[in-house]
Amino acid sequence: MKPKLGEKYRNRPASPESKVLEEAEAPGSTEKREDLGLLARARGGDGEAFDAIVLRYQDRVYNLLLRLCASASEAEDLTQEAFLKAYRALSKFHGESAFYTWLYRIAVNAHRSRRRSEGRRRQVEQPEAVLETADGEFRREAEAPGASPEEEAVRREAHARVKRELDRIPEEYREVIVLRDVEGLEYDAIAEVVGASRSAVKSRLHRARQSLAAQLKDLMV
Repeated sequence: MKPKLGEKYRNRPASPESKVLEEAEAPGSTEKREDLGLLARARGGDGEAFDAIVLRYQDRVYNLLLRLCASASEAEDLTQEAFLKAYRALSKFHGESAFYTWLYRIAVNAHRSRRRSEGRRRQVEQPEAVLETADGEFRREAEAPGASPEEEAVRREAHARVKRELDRIPEEYREVIVLRDVEGLEYDAIAEVVGASRSAVKSRLHRARQSLAAQLKDLMV
């Protein structure tokens, strides 16, 4: 899924960006420095810089939303919406946290708004299996190359069942289990994305895992 968003960000008026430019030069990870440099250029009216940001993060945002949404088409639509909202709010990001954390929060909030406005009309569309590991985390089941048609049918049925159960747990539980066990975010980053305390995130994650484990105990490995 490659949303072509770049053309939407052309011809933006330039604005002073001395603070962000200073942050881009500050010590930190290479990814963070590169992000801040691109953001400084984008906020100064450089459409190609924001194109680069979209290309860097569109798959991550789309994959996150795909696991929260009713369908791939809805996930794609919300990915477009999230990047548009991020672009319009660039002045609010000053580099205190990782850019992708800030972007994930925008994406999650866009999804929440869609759920509030449309209710929970959800459907199953090519779901992926999530199985419990020895440490209690849930991970997606890897594709089985060379599987027979019968094995593939069983795998797809397992995927569908896991997706149904994941969709049945409360939204706040689904968010944290996807962010932690699928996206691999740390607790503090998840807390920032969902707007909750670290302890609340850990509590929700524990309850989410318990709920899924109870419903999927015959699929556990």
